[in-house]
Amino acid sequence: MKKKLILPFTLILGISSFSEEIIVYGPSSMKWIESSYAPIFKKKYGDDIKFIAIDGIVNRLNLEKKNPKSDVVVGITELDVEKAKSKNLLLPYIPKNINNISKDEFKMNSKYIIPIDYGYLGINYNKDIIKNPPKNLEELSKLNKKLLVQNPNFSVTGQEALQWSVALYGKDWLKFWEQLKPAIYNVEKGWSESFSKFTTNEAPMMLGYPTSNLFFYMEEGNKYDTFLLEEGSFIYQEGASLVNKKDIKDGAKRFLEEILSEDFQKIMVDNNYMFPVINIPLKSEFQYVPQLKKGVKLSPEEVEDLAKNIDKYKRELIEFLKK
Repeated sequence: MKKKLILPFTLILGISSFSEEIIVYGPSSMKWIESSYAPIFKKKYGDDIKFIAIDGIVNRLNLEKKNPKSDVVVGITELDVEKAKSKNLLLPYIPKNINNISKDEFKMNSKYIIPIDYGYLGINYNKDIIKNPPKNLEELSKLNKKLLVQNPNFSVTGQEALQWSVALYGKDWLKFWEQLKPAIYNVEKGWSESFSKFTTNEAPMMLGYPTSNLFFYMEEGNKYDTFLLEEGSFIYQEGASLVNKKDIKDGAKRFLEEILSEDFQKIMVDNNYMFPVINIPLKSEFQYVPQLKKGVKLSPEEVEDLAKNIDKYKRELIEFLKK
């Protein structure tokens, strides 16, 4: 006769209590973490992920500082981390699988943030109008009033362009805009406004992203493309951090480790139109995206300076572009 294994009630209760709910704050563009990735995480570890879309993550963390509700934040930049660190809102955490990151340039400048993805800036252009795309800033400056750029006060792309100028020229960052200014047709509020005018032929170039080629070649045929500048393309990244709170869930640390896993990175590429920070094969349509040849990033000192003075730099840039 087979014997039945009867577990004590307390042991059964102990097993079920290992399950945790990990609260993740991030931008609405990363809701896929709950819908597409959370089931995989649940299957691996038994933990649930609850994603809450937040605008202004650092401000939200500061409001909840005395009683933090989130365990992890995602979609943050190095500037965000610098601001959050100054308020003691985050904890350092270095994943055991940190060496999964394929290149040193994709590692972020702080032990407080783990890279989720990366992208880089480029110039989208109309191939019917711009027959020979410029190779550098000097050549670009000769294309009079043909480029749309974005306002850094309202646009993430505009802020990234400002960071690009600092990454290239440091404290002399306005030199970038001095070269670019002759080519600028208009300063738009954001990427969407630029894209609308660009695709309706109001201007033949816009500051944007090479991954827009994924859309161009699926929807627009062979009309649009993207070029990169010889000076170097600004690498922008989104990362994840551990929230500073009294009780750190083991599941929160497991989630941070999983960010650098193949499962997570594959789902990220499918949902974010960004590049993975580990070595995984990309879908065939990525052949249409110009490959990064020379990337530039902010130094730790520049990150610290921008975190303190970004509003000042924005004002200076807008004033310069108005002249």
